[in-house]
Amino acid sequence: MTDPNPINWGILSTARIGATAFVPSARATPGARVLAVASRSREKAEAWAREHDIPVALGSYEALVEHPEIDAIYISLPNSLHAEWTVAAARAGKHVFCEKPLAVTAEEGRRMAAACREAGVLLFEAFVFMHHPQSRRLLEIVRSGEIGALRHIDAGMTFPVDDPSNIRMIKALGGGSIYDGGVYPITFARFIAGGDPVSVMANMRFDDRSGVDVAVSLILEFPGGLTATLNCGFQGRGGAHARITGSEGRLVVPTPYHPGPESRFEVVPASGDGRAETTCTGTPPFQPAIEFFQRCMRGEETPAYMADRAEGTLRVVEAAFESARTGRRVDLG
Repeated sequence: MTDPNPINWGILSTARIGATAFVPSARATPGARVLAVASRSREKAEAWAREHDIPVALGSYEALVEHPEIDAIYISLPNSLHAEWTVAAARAGKHVFCEKPLAVTAEEGRRMAAACREAGVLLFEAFVFMHHPQSRRLLEIVRSGEIGALRHIDAGMTFPVDDPSNIRMIKALGGGSIYDGGVYPITFARFIAGGDPVSVMANMRFDDRSGVDVAVSLILEFPGGLTATLNCGFQGRGGAHARITGSEGRLVVPTPYHPGPESRFEVVPASGDGRAETTCTGTPPFQPAIEFFQRCMRGEETPAYMADRAEGTLRVVEAAFESARTGRRVDLG
């Protein structure tokens, strides 16, 4: 049955992730309707709308933000434009589901969150793994004490990027491996730790032509002696991984940031008699997060892991740049 009062979504940008991840997930989500897409080129918007069967194509971002039928906006613009258009959407009374990283500085993130609070709209950073059943199960195991006290988190994301025209390699647009890949293990470590690190030590390698970081290694220290070693980069094919080590065992997670319709991880206790656990959702990757977001919009659930998570990750990113520049550990206080 069609929902008589669907939440109408608009997509700001014709970036590929909108077609591959957001649109299929929204269409699978009860009560969601993808109504419109906007580009700075009307021709591009119309072609994208035809290809993905979207009713409304708009030739400017302003037109989407001001569209009277849009309830929520998915922003997949370059990182450097997230703040500007989140604030504009909030002032127009639209809820915002923004791609990661939420912003390129902690100050921008605070400004975005403040604008949304003042307007009474929700702001969500699209780390959708935090709303996936696999992630909830990992937290459940950690909190149960099955692997003992948390001791260390090792996590990373690396993949090759060498085309200088790729948006990830353009500094002015918020490019760089820590913004594109590193924010995943940083956010994952904070999610599992249940709080923020107290210090950051970083080593970075930068591309001579573009000036963006292309390889990053981080050491984070959390309260209570928990540590994390994280890495990201554009110069290897390591993919994604995470290992959570406790005093009595460990969790090995092959797909920590993009768990799919069926995801598997290993629980390895000190006894060595490990087991594999499989989480099956049968849904596209963004669907659990979109469902949660819409329940919050309707007042059916209390927002959690929303934009308040973003500032902590951005503070780690800023500290990483400072540490790499000075060669010293940065205390976050």
